[in-house]
Amino acid sequence: MSTVQSIVDDILSKRHDLSAEQVFALIEEKKNEGRGLLSDEGAARLVAEELLIQMRGTDLGRMQVKDLVSGLNDVTISGRVLLAWPPREFQRRDGTPGRVVRVIMVDRTGRVPCALWDRHADTASKKGILQGKIIRIGHAYTRQGLAGDVEVHAGDRSSIEIDPQDMPISDFPEFSDLFIPLGKIATEANQVNTVGIVQMDPRIYSFTKEDRLGSVLRTIIADESGTIPVVAWNERAEELREIKRGEILQIVNARTKLDTNSRPELHVETRSQVAILESAPEYLKMPVAKTYKIGNLTAQTGSADLAVVVLAKNEPREVKRSTGDTVKVASLLIADESGIASLSLWDDKAELVNQLAEGDSISVKGISIRDRLGELRLSLGKSGELQKSTSEVASPSLSKLNALETAKGLLIVEGVVSDEPLMRQVATERGETVNVASFTLRDDVASVKLTLWRELATGATKLRPGNRIRVTGVRVRSGLGGQLELSSIPLTKIDAADKAVSERPAWEDIRQVIALESGLTTWIKGLVLEIVDRPTLTAKCETCNDPLSVSEGNLTCDHCKSIKAGKITLYGKLRMDDGTGVTDVILAEQDPRQFAPTDTLEFRERMLKEKRASIELEREFLSNLVGKELEVHGTAEKGERDKLVFKAKRIVTLAKL
Repeated sequence: MSTVQSIVDDILSKRHDLSAEQVFALIEEKKNEGRGLLSDEGAARLVAEELLIQMRGTDLGRMQVKDLVSGLNDVTISGRVLLAWPPREFQRRDGTPGRVVRVIMVDRTGRVPCALWDRHADTASKKGILQGKIIRIGHAYTRQGLAGDVEVHAGDRSSIEIDPQDMPISDFPEFSDLFIPLGKIATEANQVNTVGIVQMDPRIYSFTKEDRLGSVLRTIIADESGTIPVVAWNERAEELREIKRGEILQIVNARTKLDTNSRPELHVETRSQVAILESAPEYLKMPVAKTYKIGNLTAQTGSADLAVVVLAKNEPREVKRSTGDTVKVASLLIADESGIASLSLWDDKAELVNQLAEGDSISVKGISIRDRLGELRLSLGKSGELQKSTSEVASPSLSKLNALETAKGLLIVEGVVSDEPLMRQVATERGETVNVASFTLRDDVASVKLTLWRELATGATKLRPGNRIRVTGVRVRSGLGGQLELSSIPLTKIDAADKAVSERPAWEDIRQVIALESGLTTWIKGLVLEIVDRPTLTAKCETCNDPLSVSEGNLTCDHCKSIKAGKITLYGKLRMDDGTGVTDVILAEQDPRQFAPTDTLEFRERMLKEKRASIELEREFLSNLVGKELEVHGTAEKGERDKLVFKAKRIVTLAKL
């Protein structure tokens, strides 16, 4: 016999004025009133209550959570305790003391809040930790809670049993089944239970709302399936104030909320419960360390670890947060073979920029990612880590100007300046007046408008049509006419870019030595007769090209006021004969590796050891050039006693060294 039929029979045994058809019609009417929210059993019980029939809850068997409705007076229900709050004492209106323990109980059909009053509260308290245990409540009643949901109350005539021996455990979900992996948490969900490893020491802030002081704590937890930010409020924030990175955090009854990038955050509030576990439960799949590529990051990634190379940096500066606090921030332009991004270093991490040089490989852990106007912004705060790395990290390749539509993130482009940069001043949204320069950049496949801002605009006035430049860290944007343009960011770098060494001059472009004139830029070709002076290696700033100095065991730039990796350049002089005449070729700012196999790192270490950023070498360093034929591009200039010398810019060796 079904439970509904049993209820109907009980009604008919007490109400002889009703027929079975009438009772079933009342049940159907009650279901219609419930608009699909009532089961047959729940509707039957409400009909019985309205007909003033005292139902025999224990005789009718154990109810399921899905069948509970408000207003029942004799209910037997069982379930596993998901959540239990500490006992609370209170005073009734008549002055007598009272006690209550509140729990959330679940079965395979749903969850329901329960209140265990007075002696039942004492019984539950003596059982220790209730979470995870099976509880059976007999002769309970149901009421509508403040949130509008059904509550089960164990009062004077009720009974409770903790882990009853006759209760089949298979009737209830395993405790581990109640917890969801982080990667499967829905973007909009209530009553979320999960567990994860804390990925960052918490940040906690105080605020005032409606003359009340509150607090909010933020951290990130992870498991094998992913990560999620945790936002704890007020008393939950205070409970987690001392939590540390690497600890196991269990969260019950939280809810998700989307942040400004439409990513879910887990909000832990008054109705939630948090616990720091001493050991990992079996249902926690431990997170696996993963290093992302810049090109694979999205706003939904949330938090990531990177292995990157520093392309550019700026000095720490102070900014004001919306809270009024003043904090330090510095920025890095970072890259790997998949892309380029801007990384902001906050708080104590801002000072690390002074220990980094352009070209350094670094490992970054715990960055946060946000999307701002279609561009990913990376940030690293107190909870993150940044360390130098000995691993080589490749930079991304050049982007062609005809491929901007499919380009992602920041780019490196190279091309020739096609027209004179046009300088103007514009007013920003903040009321600043800044310099802006625009010109056309052309490569071998397309051309595009490039706009430079602030200091870069001032520097652009030195550019001339025909100059070949490399621009590192520019963003793509739509111009006023809808066409794609390039625009600088504060960390954008502009460097002079020679044509590839493999580009050989045409025979008609080579000038004879006898025909050289002062100021003439051209190609010459000849045989190396001898090395005139001892060559010198000098460390120069890779940003401003000024000579570096050695200070406190580092190469430093007085102009940039920062530590640098140092660009090792060769200075020297050799004598060359083309058959029509002899000229001295001045080598300035040449890469020493094109003339002799050498390890520039070895020379950096020697400079630091000898505390000087310039080293004089023996002539033998260039001796393998003697007898070789060279093609040299450069400019003829007047040297000592008005004798013409040829200052080399680019050299092509016609025989292997």
